[in-house]
Amino acid sequence: MEKRKRTIFWIIPIGVIGVFFYFFGPQKAVTDNDYITYIKATPVIENSTITTGDAFTNYCEKSRWEYFQTKMMEHVVEFKGECEYENSVQPINLQYVVEKGQTEYRLGAMLVNGEQQTEEQRTAFLNLLQ
Repeated sequence: MEKRKRTIFWIIPIGVIGVFFYFFGPQKAVTDNDYITYIKATPVIENSTITTGDAFTNYCEKSRWEYFQTKMMEHVVEFKGECEYENSVQPINLQYVVEKGQTEYRLGAMLVNGEQQTEEQRTAFLNLLQ
């Protein structure tokens, strides 16, 4: 009987950890959905005839798009790629925060080589893409 109690004391915590990992552990990146399609189809900057998707494809290498939802339930589309910036090719991450109905979006953070850029730097980079 004593051995059975000890076994139960090990099985329950392992089960709880397993369930927690299943729901909250690492998840596969979403690389194709409506939010990504929406951002790729928008103009790269206001009044531009070039779409965001085409601009990044033409200007950057090794590019990919990912979608995720934040804990605050915001829909975020993130571009990741290697782009010409300040006279060298550097890793760029640029986030777009999309409204739920995909009616509009706002620009989020931009990282160059892991360092966050200012709004002015982000705008200057987007102007290079067209």
